[in-house]
Amino acid sequence: MLASHNELITRIGPGTACGALLRCYWQPVALLDEFDPVLDARMAQRPVKRVRVLGQDLVLFRDGQGRWGLLDRDCAHRGADLAFGRHEADGLRCPFHGWKFAVDGRCLETPAEPVGSTLCSRVRQRSYPVREQSGVLFAWLGGEDTTPPQLPAIDAFAAPPSHSFAFKGLWHCNWLQAFEVGIDPAHPSFLHRYLHDERGGNAYGRQFRAASVGDVDGQRWPMTRVMRERTSPEIRHEELAPGLTRITALRIIDERRTHVRVTHALFPHTFVIPLSETVTITQLHVPVDDTRTYWYSFFTSFDAPLDRETMRAQRLAGVSLPDYLPRHGAHDDWGFDPDEQRSRTYLGMGEEDINRHDQWAVESMGAIQDRTREHLGTSDKVIMANRRVLLNAIEQVRSGARPPLALDAAAAAALTGPDTIDCIAPAQTWESFWREAAAAKRAAAPWLAASQGTRDPPPRAPSGARP
Repeated sequence: MLASHNELITRIGPGTACGALLRCYWQPVALLDEFDPVLDARMAQRPVKRVRVLGQDLVLFRDGQGRWGLLDRDCAHRGADLAFGRHEADGLRCPFHGWKFAVDGRCLETPAEPVGSTLCSRVRQRSYPVREQSGVLFAWLGGEDTTPPQLPAIDAFAAPPSHSFAFKGLWHCNWLQAFEVGIDPAHPSFLHRYLHDERGGNAYGRQFRAASVGDVDGQRWPMTRVMRERTSPEIRHEELAPGLTRITALRIIDERRTHVRVTHALFPHTFVIPLSETVTITQLHVPVDDTRTYWYSFFTSFDAPLDRETMRAQRLAGVSLPDYLPRHGAHDDWGFDPDEQRSRTYLGMGEEDINRHDQWAVESMGAIQDRTREHLGTSDKVIMANRRVLLNAIEQVRSGARPPLALDAAAAAALTGPDTIDCIAPAQTWESFWREAAAAKRAAAPWLAASQGTRDPPPRAPSGARP
């Protein structure tokens, strides 16, 4: 990759081309949990948080009527930091001169001005729309004269609270390398390899080690065995619609059976993968700035309700609040244990949390990966394809066009699913088999109608291609 292209696709601050692209989409800015006084006692009296996203410093708060406000942190008066503002029932007041702003940025009071002053009516703090979705607060950081798109009706956003759970964590790296690890079908055979199998389960970090759908000669194979023994998958990717890509990894078990893993990438920074036979992860990668990224994971169950309290407690053990900073990182070599690497795992960085494996991979590349030094192979075809889409989308926005998956209401309602699966299928009929398995999973979901089946949109030929 040219150095100029690498610079183009990694810089996301205000005024950058890639930043302009990412501002065409709703971006997560906080978990609802971050305003829970049980997790952060300060929120009981003062529900105010400083936020940095896409290189912008903002303040997020909830007023006395439960309305969310997201404002620029520098006060419109003299630029003091509103993250230290006085929280009041109808807004946030700057302690410097008492100017008060409502959640929509209206200036409510300028108490140091003379009686009768109309200055307040002529001043506005820049504000950004905020919406709650599936346990996460999303913000629209686009231009004030632009209309936000709609969030798609994907499973992660359609599932009820009983069957969904959201969490997040910080990685010290650029957003693109954080996203690219999730759309790489080859890396689990190495990065997440366990040298021995064990019974899977619902404990944190164990779902990946659970059995796949299907068996080999009457024996159910754990995912770890599939990945460990079948290291060179056939990788296919198909554009179902602009910005929506199905990624299929085929690992031949024997002449009669094939392991099939189906995942999806949603532009610009979301992937959807199976965690277990009944739980899916939808993960978004949101730039804090050029060198830090928050990942937001939405867990969706197609079976029983999720034990949200247990899931939260398990994951909180690996981070420090209030900023969800991982306890392991470059400062302690990500907890690397050479004895573990020799005897238990390929990487040597823990058996319980494969998220730390990904963290090492993306952080060890450097804060912003130098892609001019790469040597890509056939197994990187999805990575290469996504970079082409990203470069094209940047040019679309530059020319004033709408980028992929910046959806209007009708298109957003139509984008449902997408289905994911891990299964061992008959070698000759693997495609119909995985679709039927995915349909059965959906039919069993108590929150989905049994008649819905698989819900991928029909394939559409890329622009310029023959149907």
